[in-house]
Amino acid sequence: MKLDISDIKTKEVLSWEGIHLLHFKGSACSQKLRIFLNIKNIDWHSHEINLIKQEQFSEWFLGINPRGLVPTLVDNGEVHIESNDIMMYLDEKFTKNKLYPDDKFDEILSDLAFEDSLHHDLRRLTFRYIIPHRLGKKDLKKLSFKESYIGTINGKEDEHKERELLFWKNHYDNGITDKEVIESASKFKEIYTKFDSQLQKNKFLKGNKFTIVDLAWYVSTKRLFTAGIPINKYENVKRWFDDLDNDKRFSSEIKIDAPIKLFKQILKIKNKMMGKYLTDLVKF
Repeated sequence: MKLDISDIKTKEVLSWEGIHLLHFKGSACSQKLRIFLNIKNIDWHSHEINLIKQEQFSEWFLGINPRGLVPTLVDNGEVHIESNDIMMYLDEKFTKNKLYPDDKFDEILSDLAFEDSLHHDLRRLTFRYIIPHRLGKKDLKKLSFKESYIGTINGKEDEHKERELLFWKNHYDNGITDKEVIESASKFKEIYTKFDSQLQKNKFLKGNKFTIVDLAWYVSTKRLFTAGIPINKYENVKRWFDDLDNDKRFSSEIKIDAPIKLFKQILKIKNKMMGKYLTDLVKF
């Protein structure tokens, strides 16, 4: 999705030359886009937006992307948002090694829309089993600033704003509840059961050729495996995942830092003791 010039309040980016990526190393959508850039061999300039420090709610960043989300792409002064839209745009611009094959284009767009609809489910499991509540919750003053910030998407009020704010307000007050874990993990259980059947006869999710759908689900699977979904129980999914994870273009962008590994282990022990680990709540 390309923004109108009127949407962009941080005017300095309008003069940036080349391809610039505003991203965060631990953001799943940023990881997805960085892997895409690796596969397509596209040169880019890095601008890290630290989500832990909540820099996404700064006036400077909201002036580039009013949704306050990473990744955001600036291509010779044009601002593009939403990772799936950015990848489609770049795949059309850089036609070598296309990841959106013409014969499956509409089907792939539908699959990506479905994967994107699960973003909050992925986020729920991340903030229950990988990132501690205290570290993951957002500063209410910064949320209030985002709520009051007058930003537009293509000249119109952003219809996604309230849903995003509601997630973080609920997370601040309640963390991620058992009910939410069960609801979200059950969705992924159903999806991986389906994928395992598909991958029994195909090398990749859309047949025998790698597409953007494989990239999107590789990143989500890496995150879900880290959160505790037992991917090993899905033999064909595990084979597909391992093949991609052994490629450094993929694995190099999803390195789990030592502090996150420690937090994850502490949360695992805590949830195990309470009988509330992911596989305690949902039987795979």
